[in-house]
Amino acid sequence: MKQINWPEIKLLLWLALPLIAGQLAQTGMGVVDTMMAGGVSKLDLAGVALGTAVWLPTFLFTSGILLALTPSIAQAVGREDYIVVKQQLMQGVWLALALAIFVVVVLISAKWWILWFSLEAAVREIALGYLMALAWGALPALLFQTIRNFHESHGLTKVTMYLSFLGFLLNIPLNFLFVYGYGPIPALGGVGCGVATSLVYVVMAGGGWLIYFLYKRYQRYHDQPLFAVPNGKQIKSLLIVGVPIGWAILFEVGLFTFIAFLVTPLGTDALAAHQVAISYTALIFMLPLSLAMALTVRVGQLHGANNKAQLTISIRSALYIAISLGMAIALGTWLFSHNIIALYTKDSDVALVTASLLLMAALYQVSDAIQVTCAGALRGIGDTTAVMWVTLVSYWGIGLPAGFYLCYGAWDMHHGVFLGITGFWLSFVIGLSAAAVGLGWRVYRKFYCIHDATASSL
Repeated sequence: MKQINWPEIKLLLWLALPLIAGQLAQTGMGVVDTMMAGGVSKLDLAGVALGTAVWLPTFLFTSGILLALTPSIAQAVGREDYIVVKQQLMQGVWLALALAIFVVVVLISAKWWILWFSLEAAVREIALGYLMALAWGALPALLFQTIRNFHESHGLTKVTMYLSFLGFLLNIPLNFLFVYGYGPIPALGGVGCGVATSLVYVVMAGGGWLIYFLYKRYQRYHDQPLFAVPNGKQIKSLLIVGVPIGWAILFEVGLFTFIAFLVTPLGTDALAAHQVAISYTALIFMLPLSLAMALTVRVGQLHGANNKAQLTISIRSALYIAISLGMAIALGTWLFSHNIIALYTKDSDVALVTASLLLMAALYQVSDAIQVTCAGALRGIGDTTAVMWVTLVSYWGIGLPAGFYLCYGAWDMHHGVFLGITGFWLSFVIGLSAAAVGLGWRVYRKFYCIHDATASSL
């Protein structure tokens, strides 16, 4: 085993820790939504779960496309090509506007196709109201992602942390206000969670852009034209890198959220338990994800500066951190599962199902940490198509069929249940392990195979 490079680990943690804090705060808004909805009723919790199954993959797919800004801007910063940095930011704004329209269309269309699923009428109405409220926040959310990627590409990860904490703190009183009602504002239940989230994204986007205009380090960009017309060639280059990122995220997150539709025949308890487990695992996933995002910035800048030796050291160091982090999360999830569940629901039936799901979640933490870190390294050099195909095969080609069989025991769900929803969560272990192997091999081929062969020939 190669010697651990502590200075590089320290640098990666310095970049990642603000991202971790920011990601936890931002994801914490979803946790607050789940807790608030669960405090109202089981139906509201299930309605938010179903609405989240539509909103989350749609939003993450589009924000994943915008992640193309991170390596492109980071590489330009490494080359000190500030004109390209400003051009990329402005084209990112135009791309965010187009993607926001797409998100709104998807959310509004849910009122027709959600009728295909077996649901209680009350759950369906709560889910649709939640989605309509979130539609108002689609554009602010994507504009925030745009300026966030810009800040992080410069290594200013604390900006994301501060803005995310602001959003998290604001989300709590807004949830109380719209979920439970106060004065002239009626109690909206689960729908109020969507209203609060949209308002929070307006504030976060405004804060991110305000920092851009006021921060002195960005003065070099203010000397250039404020706005730029859409440039088809530059937007196309962003899409070439970003669309595979969006698909890769969708393949992973979409699998988790799509399960919410597949388990609707199992009843409200299973759906509510799935939402509790998803809420928790989405929160802890921010730890390895933030490390991967920091690695993307680091790899992008080192790649732009053509520092290949340090680049391989950085990736190896990140993998050391990822494996240690995955083991710690797995142990904590296993030891404190009942305490975690108690934060979300007091319903004994929902809690019993959730306990088995969290056990499965503990089993895949190391694999999850490895695969997301490897994906972050590959995105740093713009190698996003490979990530897309590996995740597609791992999650949907291997994980989903295995999960369906483990859940229902046959391809016809009307012939009984095998392991129930626990079977789907066991399939996550299988799919994420396959992704860790595939992406790990890709990282070795791209960064280490040639380097090791060259070193051995000297």
